[in-house]
Order: sequence, then structure tokens, then C-alpha cells
Amino acid sequence: MPTLRQLLPAALATSLFFTSGTAEARFGKHSDSSNSSGGKVHDASPVESSSDDDDDDSSGNSGGSNDSGGANAVSTLLDILVFVADTAARSSSTTSSGQTPMYPHGRQEPVVRSGNQVLFRMGVEGQALREGLSVGLNVGLEGQRWGGDAAATSLKLPTQDGTGREDKIGLYSAHLTYALLTSDRGRLRAEAGVALAKAPDITFLGPSVALSFERCLFGALDVEGRGQFVPVPYIQVDAQAGLALRLGILTLRSGWRWLMLDDRGRVDGVVHRDYFSGPYAGLGLNL
Repeated sequence: MPTLRQLLPAALATSLFFTSGTAEARFGKHSDSSNSSGGKVHDASPVESSSDDDDDDSSGNSGGSNDSGGANAVSTLLDILVFVADTAARSSSTTSSGQTPMYPHGRQEPVVRSGNQVLFRMGVEGQALREGLSVGLNVGLEGQRWGGDAAATSLKLPTQDGTGREDKIGLYSAHLTYALLTSDRGRLRAEAGVALAKAPDITFLGPSVALSFERCLFGALDVEGRGQFVPVPYIQVDAQAGLALRLGILTLRSGWRWLMLDDRGRVDGVVHRDYFSGPYAGLGLNL
């Protein structure tokens, strides 16, 4: 049977195959007057496209630079994932069966850990995109079943007008959570609340739902994932999956995040849709 170390590069290569290109139009931003037309959808397109040989050469060089940066980011992520897998494997071989449970209140008869039946978590994450980057912060408080969390993500992206300036998009959410399934080895949550998106030319506020899970694989190594959906007044589809290494109250995590934003044409009648994906790494605190 393939080992986890052998499966990680294959899984990451598969995710790269399905990665979308850079978006041509920016979510929540007015189009150029020459490109505006009612009902038109600006969707993702490769950054290497051009109309003359000189542009082909320059965009080819730019594309090579982007590909090189992406390759470096992927290589770094692979190193992190392999390190996490190796460390967890060593930890698993030396950890006794009486290790501290992931969720002390997950059983029907709760296991008390320092008398604390409320778990607090906080984390920061950085994500490398094909163009630009994103930084995220999340906090949560959780009891036996009910809890709450809040998250914020800031995206910094180059504009498409060649001026070298940046477009900034802020994504925020606040959810009430409920554990559908829970044990001392993991948890599956349903989430509902509100989401806010602050784009260059408009700010949206709408309902948000999500599912999230954490599950101990072995030793100190966990697998975790989350999916979020905002249906109106804009569309946000946000999904991520990865591995986490628990080191006492600290957690190291890394994986892949995919994000789609669609403003439904509410800025200027032109639908602007952006796709983002890339590896992320983060640090969490659990109390």
C-alpha cells in the first residue's frame, strides 16, 4: 500500500492540473469603457495571450516567471507536507494509546482536560496565488455542540491596466456553528451566518453557509477541510483542504485553497468573475 509520503506529491499534482488561470476582470470593479457591454461575463483567461510577436515574447517571459514562482511555492509546500508526514509518523510510533484526545468533550461521557469544556482556537494563514497573495485570520469558540467563529481574508492582486498598482479585496464572515458529528478523534460542523466582501468599487453583505471538519489520521497528524458558499447578493465559493500537525497548544497546517468570486454584474452590468487557487500554510493556537 502506498505510504502517505508517496501519496502527497500525487495529490498535489492532481490539484495543480485542475487549477484555473488568472482572471481577466476584477471582482467588484468597474470595467473599462471599451470593454463594457450589458450582460457580458468576464471570466478567467490565461495571462500569456497576446496579439503580436513582441507581446508574445514578453508575456512568455512573464508567464515563465509566474510559472517559476508557482513551482517554487509548490516545491515549498511539498517539503512542508513531507516534513509534516514524517514528523507525525515518528510521533505515532512513540505516542501511547492514552494520548490527549482531540476533543475532550466529544464522547457521550466527556473526558475532562484541565476542567475546560470550552475550546478556543485562533489561526493565521498565508496563501501564494499565481498573481498576488492572500493573508487570513480566524478565531473560534466551541462547546460540546454549539460554537461560533469569525474569519477575515485580505487579497492583494495586481491591476490589469499595467499601472503596477494593486487591487485589494477583503472577505469577512461570522458564523454560528453546530457539531453534527463529534468524537474525541474529530468533528463535523455545520455553519451559518453572514459574509461581507469589500471590493474596489462595491461592498456586499449576504448570508453564508459552510461545512467544516477535522479528523485525526494518526499520532499528531490531522486532516481538515472547509467549504463555504455565499449565494446572494454576490457569489462566493470557498474550499480548502490540508493537513495539520498538533504540537501541544500549537498547530502547524498546510494545504490547498480554491476561491471563486462573482459580483453578478451589480457594479456596472458586466459580470466580473475571479478564480484563485494556491497553497497555503498557517499557524494555529488551541486552548
